[in-house]
Parts: sequence; C-alpha cells; structure tokens
Amino acid sequence: MNTKIEIVADWTLPKLIDELEKGNIKIPMFQRDYVWERPKIVLLLNSLYLQYPIGTFFMWIAPKEYNRFVRTVDDLPNHNTENQQFQFILDGQQRLLSLYRTFRGLEAEGIDYKQICFNPAKKKFKVPRLKSEKYNIPAYKLFDNREFDETLNSLTVDSLRIAENWKNARKILLEYPVSVVKTLNYEIDDVVEIFERINQGGKRLTSFDLVHATTWSTEFDLKEKMKEFNSMQKVAKLGALNDRVFTFSLAMNAFDDCRSSSQLKLNPEIAKNIWIKTRNALSKAIDFLIDMSIKTDISTYQTHLIVLQYYFFKTNSTEIPEEHRKTVEKWFWDSRFAKRYSTLAYKKIKDDAIWMVELLNE
Repeated sequence: MNTKIEIVADWTLPKLIDELEKGNIKIPMFQRDYVWERPKIVLLLNSLYLQYPIGTFFMWIAPKEYNRFVRTVDDLPNHNTENQQFQFILDGQQRLLSLYRTFRGLEAEGIDYKQICFNPAKKKFKVPRLKSEKYNIPAYKLFDNREFDETLNSLTVDSLRIAENWKNARKILLEYPVSVVKTLNYEIDDVVEIFERINQGGKRLTSFDLVHATTWSTEFDLKEKMKEFNSMQKVAKLGALNDRVFTFSLAMNAFDDCRSSSQLKLNPEIAKNIWIKTRNALSKAIDFLIDMSIKTDISTYQTHLIVLQYYFFKTNSTEIPEEHRKTVEKWFWDSRFAKRYSTLAYKKIKDDAIWMVELLNE
C-alpha cells in the first residue's frame, strides 16, 4: 500500500523560506492571487515571535507532467521546471510569500517589505507611523547576517537589554519549527478534492480554479467568457449559470467525459476552439427549459443543462425533434424529482448525455 501522506517534523522557518527561494516549492497557477496587507503580515510575525502556532503548510508532490501548473512570481527566482517532481503549495501560500518577502526585504505587490520593522525595545513587529520613533529596525535584518551583526553592535552601545532582545528575536525565528504535510501518490481527481476541502483564508479553492488556470491565455479567459454569457438577458433573468456548468460542458464536448481528470485536460487551444459552439449549445439548452415553461430560477436545473447542451453540441441541431420531446421531458422530470444528480455524479451525467444523443440519432 502506497503512503499518501507524509508529516515533516524537522523543518524550521529558515528551511521553509530557503526551499521557496531555491525553487523546491512552487506556487501553482490555480492558487488565488496574493492578497495580504501589512497589518495581517505584522500579526503573523508577532505570532512567530510569541511562538504561537501559525498553521500547517500543505504540499502536493506532483509528477513532472504538471509543470504547466507552475506560476511565475516576479520576485521569486526563475528555476528550471524540468525536474522529475514538483512540490506545489496547496495551503499556506499567503503566509509563505509574506514571510519570504519580509525576511528578504523585498518590494512586491505594491508593498515595500523593508517598512515592516522589529522594535527590540518594545519587543514587537510593527509598521512605524513616526519616523522619529527609536529602535524600529527593518525585519529583514534579523535574517541578514551582516546587517544583524551591525545592528547588534549598535544596540549594545545603547542598551544591553535591548541588544539582548534583538538577539533573542533572531534565535526564536531561526529555531521556529514549521509544520509541513505532504500529499503523495494522488491521482489528479483526488488532488482536486483536496483543493476543494482546504480552506484558504476563508476562500475555498475549487476545481474551477484549476480549469481556469489550465485554459487561460492572452486570447482566452474562461471567467470573461462566462461573465459575457451570463450577462445575456434571457440567462440573467433565469439566475445565471454556475461555473461547473461551463467546465463540465467543455470537458463533455471535448472528451465525452466530465470527470476532473478530463476537465484538466482542457488547454487554451481546445477551450478556445470549442467555446463558441459550446456557448451556442448552452443557449439552446436554456431555450428548451424556457419552452417547458421554466422561466424563473434555474439553480436546481443546472446539471440538466450539461446533458442537454451536449446533445445540441454533438448533433448541431437547433431543437429537439418533436417525436422525441416527450421522452426527453420525461427524463428531465424523472431525474429532477428522483434527485439523480444530487451528488453530482460524473458517470450519471456522462451516461445520460450519451444516451440522449444515441436516442435522438436513431
């Protein structure tokens, strides 16, 4: 039996930062953008100083084939992406980038991290409001050997107590133990489930974050295409479609399957090539619901739209033939009242979609 989880017990804060800087930890494209502001960073730093837990850092050990998921971050060195394995950070990106930028004294995302200071007289991290306030020392100097020594010598002249506080702060940070959990030997469908379950500062990652990342290009942005579609009057009136309708539909139309592994096979070229036809198929599927006098909220019918649009996509039909309409309507209401898709079962969606095309092609 393959081990699927590894708890790393010997990492320290400097080790974590060094692994990121060396390129051994990658930021995946499907992560949300960096959003932390200085007050939140200062709170994290003071938690470190007080030796409070700051949470676990979750990593996914991924095979080489997922190197296209690597996000380029301006202030991180560009390393070779031809490694045999990639260590993606699943949970802890905001914390890790905040620590890296602070203790390297960088400027990124509109923040000058040199302005984040440690005051050894008050024994706390802060962003100074007054330049005249004494002993506000840029926090990065705690990790820079030369800067640390020069500061220590200067403080020793002023106060042995304050100098000792400066030394203790460095010792605490260098020895701070970091909790790291690595997920191993997971198929991509399992990893998607992990992404969806891990909470990132109140915002859950979803499979859509992954698909959006793998299909994005300067010529195709799925979020923008969805927004444009949902702004259509007839769609907006019905309550708009959720992101899964689009990602499932694209995968079904491209690969005749809508599992997460199929959704992640989508790339910018495939998505761009089938988008217009998929958009038209979804529009016709909505027309079918309207013809059935469903003219208000369609939130409970969205999975049915994936099946219906597949028919229009595959057959290039403008409507369902009259001789089959009662059969399709019966399927619709039976599956609706039986809650057939209550668990969003991929196989049921695929089976029903293929059945419908075969039925109507006979």
